[in-house]
Amino acid sequence: MSKFIERLQQVFQPPTQSMGFNTAKPELARPKLQLLVNITGAKLKSQIKEPDEADALTAPFPAVDGDKVIWGKWLSKGDAEEVEKATKAGVDFLILPVSGEVIPQDKKIGKIIQIEASITDILLRTVSSLPVDAVLLSGEENGLAFTWKRLMSVHRFSSLTGKPVLIEVLTDITEIELQEIWEAGVSGIIVTTDIEQVEDVTRNLRNVIDRLSFPSRRKREKSLAIVPRIEITPEEPKEDDGDDDD
Repeated sequence: MSKFIERLQQVFQPPTQSMGFNTAKPELARPKLQLLVNITGAKLKSQIKEPDEADALTAPFPAVDGDKVIWGKWLSKGDAEEVEKATKAGVDFLILPVSGEVIPQDKKIGKIIQIEASITDILLRTVSSLPVDAVLLSGEENGLAFTWKRLMSVHRFSSLTGKPVLIEVLTDITEIELQEIWEAGVSGIIVTTDIEQVEDVTRNLRNVIDRLSFPSRRKREKSLAIVPRIEITPEEPKEDDGDDDD
């Protein structure tokens, strides 16, 4: 299974307490909000470094042979050729455009589908049945600015998809905003930065994430809730007892 997808799923899993005297606190054993860094501006594979503070990375030339962080690939077209090339490169996960081709199921590689915020609730609910592992909420009309409207979209996606949700954020996002994002049910954030700024941006965001408080148990359970499926059972006709008024 994809290592990054596994970590996304663990973000909102109920903490487990192991037996024994020298056991870690349940909250400390769980991963916090995941940080995925999308690196731009690299023209050669040798230019890309692996910042230790990132949980996962995407870049034009993923250094999948690295052992510090998890590598993935953000696909532009999502056609069979692009998917095959990325898969042969050995990446851990793929970010797929919603307009891309439906690819065969592969348990070894994670699939994150990128969906626009304008999608209808009916289509959004169908995501739980798709052979994908997580959902990326795309930016809205006013970009990635953290507004009340964007926060509402985050709540909507996390409550209807039944999958781990990621969102794109700006490099200067605040601690208060990240806490609200996590409380809303988001499992991971994606920040895009140039190759020259990647280390500073990643280090700053890691420091902010480390200061965040774990969401309350009630909000964790709400994030894990399964959207109920309403089925209407037709009423059975009453049996004729054979008695007539005549």
